[in-house]
Amino acid sequence: MMTLNFCEYNRFNQDYDRICRPSGSGDYLFLLLKTPMKVYLEDKLHITKENACILYTPQTPQHYQAVKRFCNSYLHFSSDTNPCLRFGIPANTIFYPANYMEIDSFIRDLQQEYFSTADFREEYIHTLITQLFISISRTLTSSAVRSEDTGNLYPAFQSLRLQMLSDCQEDWTMERLCQAVNMEKSQFYVYYRQFFSTTPKNDLLQVRLEKAKNLLSNEALQVKEVARLCGFCNLQHFTRYFKKYCGCAPREYGKMR
Repeated sequence: MMTLNFCEYNRFNQDYDRICRPSGSGDYLFLLLKTPMKVYLEDKLHITKENACILYTPQTPQHYQAVKRFCNSYLHFSSDTNPCLRFGIPANTIFYPANYMEIDSFIRDLQQEYFSTADFREEYIHTLITQLFISISRTLTSSAVRSEDTGNLYPAFQSLRLQMLSDCQEDWTMERLCQAVNMEKSQFYVYYRQFFSTTPKNDLLQVRLEKAKNLLSNEALQVKEVARLCGFCNLQHFTRYFKKYCGCAPREYGKMR
């Protein structure tokens, strides 16, 4: 559970203002620095650009000062687990997420909820902080993937993958996939695995089987109809894959539901 101790949205301090906590604040501090700041990390001076972020862990020294104008949004919070490890966010270092406007809106919503007396306030605050860090984590991950991509192919592959998995019942041949991004088969495999850590075949098979498990709970559907709706043209192939990955035959699975 993550508990919000205090937060402020779009906070302006006096020009050249300085924050210095040699022993930290005793909790986690997430900062969105909207103006350039002098930040001291392990006694080294860093000059940030606008919209830099830092997630300080408890007992870590916090020392930063505005280059001139001081404006930030921030939250102090406590957590049962380390959010840096859980969400893959760098700790006690400066980073620049592309979604800084979304981050700021989360902090705005957290401030509103912090001063609220509405039902389920603590649960909603926990959910908002979780959403905030998931959003940051996804942005950092996709940025890392895109930075290795020569040709900005990631958006095209992401769109194609979404279409394939959304319409998993269709016939998704390698020729069709390669043609969609105008790429040779061997090259397509390399990029797909790099972007999604799997192959298109395994990706598609996993979604088809998950859809099949859901449809098998409908007693009005026969197994062969479920197979067809999930993109399996051959009932025997469907049964074999289902047994291998789900541990039982489709008919048995349907009876267990």
